[in-house]
Amino acid sequence: MAVGKLNEKSRKELDDFFTETEDNIDTSLNDSINKFLKRVKKNIYKYGFDASGNLYQSLKSLPTKKRDGLLTARVEVADYWEDLENGTKPKGYTKENRKQLQPRILAWINTKDSLLAIANDEKEKKSLSYAIATNILKNGTIKRFNYRGKKFLTDELPQLEKDFIEEFSKPEE
Repeated sequence: MAVGKLNEKSRKELDDFFTETEDNIDTSLNDSINKFLKRVKKNIYKYGFDASGNLYQSLKSLPTKKRDGLLTARVEVADYWEDLENGTKPKGYTKENRKQLQPRILAWINTKDSLLAIANDEKEKKSLSYAIATNILKNGTIKRFNYRGKKFLTDELPQLEKDFIEEFSKPEE
């Protein structure tokens, strides 16, 4: 095996080539991810998952990770996305389960103008959050989808894959 040393000009040309290639890959990857995020956000509205706007606002692309020749595209989304995606079965009413869920419901109530008309003061909001949390623990979530959730995010993954393939199959200009 022959090993050669690069002169300064060759090293610069090679660095420039890798930088340009990396920039093109990042741009293509970001374009595909942005299309994916637009479709997911459209689904959030379509399925009525935009109650507080938090889920919509939480969706964002994170910087691409590059390691050992592997590119990793990353997306951030609110931690409760899986409950919407898969629905939740009744967890069973216990004081501990209610204690964990009720503060999240109370925060959600504070963002909903329609619920603020029902619950005017803190005591009424706390009572409403107790009732909603109890109902969720006893019955599950997303009744309109038979407690099975709605695949607002994962249903878009096959199209994301197609977008990646299309972007990276384009002939270089």
